[in-house]
Amino acid sequence: MRSNRFLLILALFAFAAGALAQGNIPVKRVGPKVLKIDAAGLRKIMRPTNRPMVINFWATWCDPCRDEFPELVKLHQKYRADVDFITVSLDYLSEIDRDVPKFLAEMHSEMPAYLLKTKDEAEDNEAYRSVSDKWAGNLPLTILKDVRGFTLYERNGRFRTETLEAEIKKAIDLAQAPIYTVIEFVKFKNGNTKQAEYFYENNWKLYRDEAKKRNVIASFDMLPADPEAEGKFDLMLITRYRGKAQFDNSEKGFEPILKALRPNGPALLDAVRPDEFRETVFVYRGRELPSVK
Repeated sequence: MRSNRFLLILALFAFAAGALAQGNIPVKRVGPKVLKIDAAGLRKIMRPTNRPMVINFWATWCDPCRDEFPELVKLHQKYRADVDFITVSLDYLSEIDRDVPKFLAEMHSEMPAYLLKTKDEAEDNEAYRSVSDKWAGNLPLTILKDVRGFTLYERNGRFRTETLEAEIKKAIDLAQAPIYTVIEFVKFKNGNTKQAEYFYENNWKLYRDEAKKRNVIASFDMLPADPEAEGKFDLMLITRYRGKAQFDNSEKGFEPILKALRPNGPALLDAVRPDEFRETVFVYRGRELPSVK
């Protein structure tokens, strides 16, 4: 009986050794789950979530990354109620269940964790450009985005905790700021619909598209009048500003946009001059009121 038991144990040892040699026994993961993503996956996790977002790119072989990580964990613990935090490792894929989660466990990190794995250099560059036009993969990189996905802070290198924390506080204040809405009602005179529609589509809308990209405004809409308006106006123009500071500085913010996009004045049909066009429309601007949150 003892000899049979000895042979059984010996056989089990032999099986385990063979399985390990062939890589058939998976290495037990230690620490939090780390998800593999490619360039498309990276763009997806960086989409705006209606909350500020901190994204930290790091690797276990990067000493500055390891040095700053405890501070990142503290910031996450302090501001997680108002800000999303994400970590993206640039380690080798073989470390996704080994050194990466092990390090995260040692740091007591509870942030969503990803490992970026691309198929070639072209996808590498695609991924880097989706994060920042200035980034070439150097580590560490920390990005802070506002609720709409605009970058408020970018640091390629070890971040200064007090600087990042100050920017996070600003992002939270901005996210919680009331929206100032300006509504303009436009009436086309003398049936001059074609010229007016052309002007607002190719000037007013163009300016606000660019203003939104530059974080001069929060959002905008250009809406045709509802039949219930009974001809009192033809177009409703809505511009929204996030917070009083953005609203108060709107005129200053639009100046460089107008100069860049229409240096010679607005685009108009049939060689009509701007002063002539102004005589063809009547604009009533409603009172600006902040939203109540």
